[in-house]
Amino acid sequence: MTESAPLKPTLMSRLQLRPEFHRALKALKIVEIASKVLSMRPLRRTLPNGTRYRVRYGESLLMADEIFNRQVYRDPFEGREVRTFVDLGSNVGYFTCYAMERIQRADAFGLSVDANPRMAAETAFHIEQNGWKNVLGVSGVVGYPLDVEQAPFFLNPSNISGSATVLNPNIPAKGAQQEIKVPTVDLNRAWRAHAGDRPVDVLKVDVEGFEVKVLDTIPELLKRTNTVVLEWHKWITPREPVDEVLGRAGLRFNKIVTEDAHCGVAYYERPSPL
Repeated sequence: MTESAPLKPTLMSRLQLRPEFHRALKALKIVEIASKVLSMRPLRRTLPNGTRYRVRYGESLLMADEIFNRQVYRDPFEGREVRTFVDLGSNVGYFTCYAMERIQRADAFGLSVDANPRMAAETAFHIEQNGWKNVLGVSGVVGYPLDVEQAPFFLNPSNISGSATVLNPNIPAKGAQQEIKVPTVDLNRAWRAHAGDRPVDVLKVDVEGFEVKVLDTIPELLKRTNTVVLEWHKWITPREPVDEVLGRAGLRFNKIVTEDAHCGVAYYERPSPL
């Protein structure tokens, strides 16, 4: 277990913890206005190794800060060779971009999954834009029994994220959730169909409170996974059940990357990589 200090917050990450900040966003319709402007004229950025991404939603600015600036998901890529990854809860695809930027291999395999159809489409755009032939974007929800073909998913108001669970009650809502039906994904089968018997070098999980239910449905994949970087959401999921289910698959808790009153990012690894 590593006792290194969590990453320091940036101004944007500090602001998003304050309820008054979210109330101001709602009252002034800042995110809505920003998203309308960005939908017409997206910001386009290129990372140092040539990976290209765009910003089409106001709240993607915070996500870009967390992933590309703070690098909250960098631990699995430090001091090890990475050839494969799964981006579970891909949202607009920024972790997928970050992973391929770090891997720098044309033969890398990736699988990116999101239940929000708009976010899955945005992830697919980034995959196509960068020409990643072995990275597959999938639209659907994980965490249900194999005999369930469709499941409810909630699109969050004025927010590019969504969830199979309830909103964070500690953050003022910007409106009502919208329930939709989406196809379910058998992640074990999807990975084997796409990448064969390859192990998963990095599994990133950000599923807005659905962590334990998702992990409980992918024991086969977890046993073939070398590292996990996961965001747990405290209003639903404490970290201990996550530690337990990953521990059963041979993945040990290594460190807390970052943590606040609402959620945290934790890093897990297999002592002897597959």
